Amino acid sequence: MTSRPVSDELAEYLAFGKDLATEAGKVTLRYFRSDLAIDHKPDETPVTIADRETERLIRSAINTRYPQHGILGEEYGDSNPGMRWRWTVDPIDGTQAFIHGVPLYTVLIALQCNGECVLGVIHCPPLQETVAAAVGCGCIYNESRCQVSRVDDIAQARVNVTDYADFMRRNPRFATNLLSTVRMCRGWGDAYSYLLVATGRAEVGLDPVAHVWDWAPLKPIIEEAGGRFTDFKGAQVGQASTVLASNGLLHDQLLLWAKLDLD
Repeated sequence: MTSRPVSDELAEYLAFGKDLATEAGKVTLRYFRSDLAIDHKPDETPVTIADRETERLIRSAINTRYPQHGILGEEYGDSNPGMRWRWTVDPIDGTQAFIHGVPLYTVLIALQCNGECVLGVIHCPPLQETVAAAVGCGCIYNESRCQVSRVDDIAQARVNVTDYADFMRRNPRFATNLLSTVRMCRGWGDAYSYLLVATGRAEVGLDPVAHVWDWAPLKPIIEEAGGRFTDFKGAQVGQASTVLASNGLLHDQLLLWAKLDLD
């Protein structure tokens, strides 16, 4: 087991990550609700000049400030691999929202130490909302401490799912139980779901598939806000994995439903 880095060092990285996400968000806003050409990657997911330019800005800033750190980004892959410190970058999480003019996309930045996620930033440029956390430093929403809700009745839970149809195809029993029981289920998806969980405005956020640049910022944010963050089996989230975040009080019930699809 590796020892956790000291809080002073993380506090420096956290301030840098928050500032960088804000600057990156300004790049996305220059292209938001404009007539953009849309390309498609080999997996058929969309990508635009805004995604690429934003990631280039983030990479340049990290390389200038911390040249000894590694970077893993959605658009430009892994650079300087094998380093103790590795930043993960998703320049526009929720590209579908972005290209359709929906103001719920985010910039995601995280930092790993020896593979452990120790810092995360979710920044929503159109709404000027930022939630950020580092291990031992608490979770901050804009300039104030935030925490998950205290709802302990699954029937009163507010749930966010990025794609209902995909969720139902992949996890039909989990989806059926969840959607028929909770207070409401909305498609305020992608990383914005987890911003809502961390700030107590939703109890659950989930995704049946997520890559490391999607989920790495979420783990420290949700846990520092007092919630739980696992895969659908209740285990640590992996490289490409299911993701389940909650206020903690509802997590065991959610895992029971999730495991129905594994039987």
